[in-house]
Amino acid sequence: EEGVHMAMAGLLKTGSALLVTWGDPYTALNVSHTAPDQEGTLRLSLHLTKSARACELHCLGQGGLTVLASAYRQRAVELGYRVPWEEKLKTRPQAAKLFGACNFKLWTALARRIDKDMVEQSVDVKWTFDEAAQIAEHLKHDLVLDDVLFHLGGWTRYGYDCKHPDNMPANPECGGNAGLADCARRVQDCGYLFCLHDNYQDIYRDSPSWDEVYLQKNADGSPTMGGVWLGGQAYYTCAREAVKLAQRPENLPMIREIANPDLYFIDTTYAVGPQECFDPRHPLTKQDDIQWKIVLSDYARDLFGMFGSECGREWAVPHADFFEGLASVAGNYYHRLDPQALGGRVVPFYDMVFRDCIAIHGKYGYKPEEMAEQVIHHIATGHTLYYHALGQHLYWHDPDGFKPIASSSSPRDPALFTRADNGWAEDMCTWDRFMKNTQAVLGPLNKRTSQTLISDYTFLDEARLIRKTTFGDGTTAVVNGTDRDYVIVSPNWGEVALPPYGFLVDAGDFVAFHASSWQGHVYDKAPLFALESLDGLPVMHTRRLKAYHGFGDAILPLWGTVHEVQREAILEP
Repeated sequence: EEGVHMAMAGLLKTGSALLVTWGDPYTALNVSHTAPDQEGTLRLSLHLTKSARACELHCLGQGGLTVLASAYRQRAVELGYRVPWEEKLKTRPQAAKLFGACNFKLWTALARRIDKDMVEQSVDVKWTFDEAAQIAEHLKHDLVLDDVLFHLGGWTRYGYDCKHPDNMPANPECGGNAGLADCARRVQDCGYLFCLHDNYQDIYRDSPSWDEVYLQKNADGSPTMGGVWLGGQAYYTCAREAVKLAQRPENLPMIREIANPDLYFIDTTYAVGPQECFDPRHPLTKQDDIQWKIVLSDYARDLFGMFGSECGREWAVPHADFFEGLASVAGNYYHRLDPQALGGRVVPFYDMVFRDCIAIHGKYGYKPEEMAEQVIHHIATGHTLYYHALGQHLYWHDPDGFKPIASSSSPRDPALFTRADNGWAEDMCTWDRFMKNTQAVLGPLNKRTSQTLISDYTFLDEARLIRKTTFGDGTTAVVNGTDRDYVIVSPNWGEVALPPYGFLVDAGDFVAFHASSWQGHVYDKAPLFALESLDGLPVMHTRRLKAYHGFGDAILPLWGTVHEVQREAILEP
C-alpha cells in the first residue's frame, strides 16, 4: 500500500517499542484508527496469503523512534538492503553529484492525447528540446543554481505515455534525435545531471510492438489493465518480458548511443506493488516479480551509470541511486493517504533507516504559493525539493508568472517562500523566486547530510507541529509549523525566534534561518538568510563566508557586527 515501502510496522506506547517484521510479499498490513480526532484506538493487523506463513515480533523494551529505527536497520543489513553511499561511491563516484541536487523535471515535452478508442485527440508541444536546453541554461546562468538533476519526459517517438515501449527515434515535433543529443550536451555543459524518463511496465494496443505475449495475465487469463493515460488504456507487461523489451537494440542501447544521459529513470517500476503473472509462458509469483524488476534496474544502471524510479522500495535500495516520490507527492505528504484521517503525524522513518543509501525526492506538480508546509518538511528531512510543474516553453517569459500573490490572512503564509522583497530574486517570476530561495537552503543542507542518517527526530510541542531533527553528523534543523512564534535556544546562536514556517538549520559551516529575531535583533520583516563558510570553518569562526538574502529585512547581526545584505555578499569579520 501507499506509504508502506518497508516490510515492517512499529508500535510505540508508554515509552516502549515493538517492531513487527515479515519477509513474504504475500503479507498485507492493515491499519485503522477509530476516532482520529480523539485518543481513539489504533488497530493493526496482518493478512497472510499463499506462501506467507509468519511474522516476527521484536520486543525492544524502552525506547522511541530512534530505538525502532536502529533495530530495523540491523534487519535491513541482514537482508542486504542497506548499501550506504560509502560503498556505492566506490563503483559509481559520479553519484556524488546527486548530493545537494534539486530534482527539476519537464514531464511532457510532447503531450499526445489518445482516447479510449485509440483515436488521437490532440498534440501539444510543451517544450522543444532546444527550449529544454535553454531552461537549463537559465537555471545555471540567471538563477545561478549549481546542483540540478535535470529530468526530461515526453521525448519519446510518440510523446509522454504513448505507444510504449517504442521510444526511438526521439519525436520530431520536439527536435528528433539530433535535437535530443544537443539538449543532453547543453544540459551537461551546465554541470547538471541529465536524466531521461521512460516506462517498461505499460504497453498500448496501438504500439508498433504490441503483442499479447508480453502482457501480464490475470488468473482468468485476461490481460492486466493499467491506467488510462495520455496514450489511452495501458496494459501491464510481465516484468520478465519488460526486461526483454528494454534490452532490444532499438531501446536502451540506442538511447544511450544517441543521448548518453548521466542516469536513467524507468517509471512505475517501484511504484506498483509486487505483481503476479498467470501466463503459462512466463508465470510469476510476487517474489519473481521483484527479482525481474531488480534485473531491469541493474541492467539500466549498468548501462547508464545511475538509475532511479518512482516511489521506492527497500529491496530496490542496492539497485538504484535515487527514488522519486517518497519525499512528497504533488505538494502533499502522500498521494491519496491522509495522515490526519488516521490521527497521525508524518515521521521520517525511512530516512532513519536508508537515508545514507539513496537520494530521495518528491514527485508531481504543485503551486509554489501553497508549499510552505512542505518546504519546512523538506528542511526537517534534509531533502532537496522537486520542481515539476513549470509553465510551457520559456516559463519566465510568461507574464502570468509575475502576477502578485494575494496576502494570506493567516499567520502561516503558504506562499512564504515565493517572496523576494528586498532579496536576491526580486523582480523574477514566482517559480524563480521559489526555486532560488528553497535551493539556497536545501541544496547545501542536503549536500552536507546525504551520507548521514537522521539520528533523532523530536516533536517540541503537544500538537507535534514544531520539529527538531538531528542528523548523524551533528547537523540540526528546527522548524515551526504552528501559527505563533517559537523561541529556541541554540547552543551556537542563543535565543532565536522562529515565526510561523520559520526554521533554523545549523550544520557548522552552513547556517540558514527564517527568524523574527536573531542575535538580539528583532526584525520588522522576518528575513530568510543562508550563510555558507568559504574556508570550511564553522560560520561563527570563519574568516570568510557567503551570505544569501532571500527576503525580508536586510540586517544581519554576525560576529558582533551588524551587516546589511541586500542580495548576496561575501562577509569577513
